[in-house]
Amino acid sequence: MFLNINSIDRNTLKIAIPLIISNITIPLVGFVDNVMMGSLGSVVYIGAIGVGAIIISYILFSFGFIKSLTTGFVSQHSGSKSDQKLLLSIAHLVLISTSISFIILFFREEIIQLSLTLMNPSLEVSQGAKTYLDYRIWSVPAIFFRDILIGYYIGSQQTRIAMFISISVNLINILLDYIFIFHLGFNIEGVAIASLIAEYSVILFIIYAFKTEKIFSNLDINIGNIFNWDKIKSKVIVNTDMFVRSFLLMTIFVYFMSIGASYGNDVLAANTILLNFFFIFSHGIDGFAHSAEVLVGNSIGKKNKTILKQSIYSTGKLSGYLMILYIIFFLVLAKPIIAFITDIETINYLANYYMFYMYIIFIFTTIAFWLDGVFIGAIQVKLLRNVMILAGSIFFILETSLLGGNNGGLWLSFAIFFGLRSLFLSIILYKYMKQNKFLEF
Repeated sequence: MFLNINSIDRNTLKIAIPLIISNITIPLVGFVDNVMMGSLGSVVYIGAIGVGAIIISYILFSFGFIKSLTTGFVSQHSGSKSDQKLLLSIAHLVLISTSISFIILFFREEIIQLSLTLMNPSLEVSQGAKTYLDYRIWSVPAIFFRDILIGYYIGSQQTRIAMFISISVNLINILLDYIFIFHLGFNIEGVAIASLIAEYSVILFIIYAFKTEKIFSNLDINIGNIFNWDKIKSKVIVNTDMFVRSFLLMTIFVYFMSIGASYGNDVLAANTILLNFFFIFSHGIDGFAHSAEVLVGNSIGKKNKTILKQSIYSTGKLSGYLMILYIIFFLVLAKPIIAFITDIETINYLANYYMFYMYIIFIFTTIAFWLDGVFIGAIQVKLLRNVMILAGSIFFILETSLLGGNNGGLWLSFAIFFGLRSLFLSIILYKYMKQNKFLEF
């Protein structure tokens, strides 16, 4: 039977559904931002928010390992019942993320200017994007701490709490967007300030976690252990591999937006709308990727080969089902949604024209993101880094030579990139399963 849901699948769904719901709220905020900016009737506003959002995403996604590795460490240590190691790992990630936040904020002007120079949008779009980033970049520390908190709850399989945190923060963002834009008369700066305030609302949830979960209450506080470089170094090495992987992925997104911007504001706006569709899709699929992180990490911690295999198969199968639902959804509703976002005819036409590539990307992304979750759960991030380097290199070669020169070639190169990632990771998974490598760690 096509929809054969067994007990393992039900456990996967129990973890994944709250994560899917919470994850989708993140890009939906960007979608709402675009709708609100689009209602003001300016292609510049749409482009500026698109450029600003991709740059802040570049920064944040490059350090997305913070949440993923918190999930991986928590799931593995929970599986092995190693409480002190778990709590010490969280403390080290807090220390690492605080240091990264300080560096980003100290060099914020240089980071913003370099990013805008590399993307090279029109002067009007660039000015709008800088306005957005001048406010938005100050939310980085709050987002990192939120990622650690959510990673903890995901890793300990308390996904409903993780869902509640994500939904709450993003609902606050949407509400403030509406107030600032339609009642207080702000435009781009209103969107940025709303996001900034919403992100710092996570402090309330951190206080809740300290009171109810008592995350650090059982930690044997030893300053020497927390600040011991030898103990931190392994996390830094793993983090470095994940940073390189994530940095390269977002570099491709920034390059994609930069090349699209060079084709004019209309193409930039159309690509921005489609990338919002992509992020809505990818964050949903990430729900099963995060489930894979938890279940794979936990089964490795317990050294249970049977549950490991079942978890990998279950998360992959259910990811495929969700992909099919997404494709059906966009086949039916993509055109009216695009029309709802903007009534500018050229943008509408271009977004619908290039939507074809999104369906190809949906298929490849499903496989790639699911396997990302499997290997992150196993803390095998070095191979993710290597695959990203290889697939990314081929993307740049294709786009700058064989397929470059137009937006269609850009989208095709983008699709091939995800196809290569899914292919390479599938080959590695087959090898690992055949040779029983997962339980060697």
